[in-house]
Amino acid sequence: MELSLRTVREVIGVAADVRLGLVLEKAARREHRLAGTVCSLAAAEGHRLGELGEAMLGIERARQREHDRITALARGAGRAEVLKGAAVQAHYPTDVLRSSRDVDLLMPDEDELWSAVAAIAAARPVDEARVSMIVSGGRRHWGVALNWPSPESDLDHVYAVEFLTAAFVGDSATVPLRAGVPDNPVAAHVLLIAEELFQQPLRGRDVVDAAVLLAALTEEDVPELRHAAVRWLLAPEVRDTARRVNAVPALASPASVRLAEDLTADAERELSRRRGADAGDGDLARVFYGFPLGAALRSEHTVVEEDPNVTVVRCPVGGYLMVDSLSVPAASVQAALDRYPTAVLPE
Repeated sequence: MELSLRTVREVIGVAADVRLGLVLEKAARREHRLAGTVCSLAAAEGHRLGELGEAMLGIERARQREHDRITALARGAGRAEVLKGAAVQAHYPTDVLRSSRDVDLLMPDEDELWSAVAAIAAARPVDEARVSMIVSGGRRHWGVALNWPSPESDLDHVYAVEFLTAAFVGDSATVPLRAGVPDNPVAAHVLLIAEELFQQPLRGRDVVDAAVLLAALTEEDVPELRHAAVRWLLAPEVRDTARRVNAVPALASPASVRLAEDLTADAERELSRRRGADAGDGDLARVFYGFPLGAALRSEHTVVEEDPNVTVVRCPVGGYLMVDSLSVPAASVQAALDRYPTAVLPE
């Protein structure tokens, strides 16, 4: 497997004669997120970086250091496993950076998750917090995202951390929430990349991530990854991820080639299962989104307060009206305001 500017050009669809500045411009787009990788590869391959390139690499490295500090703070509150991010960076060549806007942390214990949320909120100037509640199999799961301004520059992207009690949420139709993760960390991160296909096409960074992870496997590891893909109901998505890697010949590895072949029948069986499944079959997740009600409803210990008209979560980062749609019913907002006079709606 070769990770170079040439292969990145192939991943993002830029011809070999296009100047490097335009390669970087396209690599930085949301659908690729490969700016840090391009800058570090340019340095490794002897291109002129100048002040601009050095500054961009400095910001990427500063962000990685902050992500490491955030992870350490979270681990002071409980068990926290990095999802992709630094865990995938460990498989990159030593002189190549993986761009990452935020850090995602799996904390299966909800009390530990909220302790970590409180710790980060106390240690950083958090100016936005988003709370989601996912109900599956009679159990609540949480997704909590915290944002704060970059300490480097007002022009930089925000810093962010997302805490999750379940890494695999499914598609809310025929693939249910799966709370655990494979024991093999490489397999786990390949499955996490594949899971994102339920929300969006693979980004350029996802393709590179999958390539470096699959290259870290031996052919003897492939049956274990195949078994995990089947068990986590992701055979079609893992197969398609391997095929996307193999479409860039220099990124392909013996493991990626074999995986794409071995998963062919498994993927078709899973797709057939989904076609025959009703939306109500199985243990599907129901997602509730938090509409902020202000800091006055903050609670040191997270509580879910429900009545027939309204569900409100009070937690260390404020109060939230929970709704199961992207639009917030006016009647629910009014019911929350009637019940909580100190609630403050966002402007």
